[in-house]
Amino acid sequence: MNKRIIQLIPSIIFYIFAGLLAAYALWAYNHCSDIISQARAAGQLATSGNEYDVASFYMGNCGQYAVFALLLAAAGIILQRKPITQNIPNSIVADTNNTATDAELDEWFEEKSARENDEQ
Repeated sequence: MNKRIIQLIPSIIFYIFAGLLAAYALWAYNHCSDIISQARAAGQLATSGNEYDVASFYMGNCGQYAVFALLLAAAGIILQRKPITQNIPNSIVADTNNTATDAELDEWFEEKSARENDEQ
């Protein structure tokens, strides 16, 4: 398989789950609005004074799924982008590859401790 397609598989999975959750959130919203309207028609619910309860009912039954769908879609977008390390200039990468050997570090520490002893 193409390397680019293999890199897209996780983001496609996130998009699929985001779509499923978004569809479920819409279905749950429709169901919640039916329940609220039936309760109002039967006189069991007065919306004035109960706005918090109505909003809580919507958020508890369908709002969280919409938020999860947005988060999964955002995760898919993030995974689809190029890795951050590909945007780093070569000069910075070259500087990080210049690691000192043990002998160089021992020499540096000996020089530093000798300077500190001379100062005292």
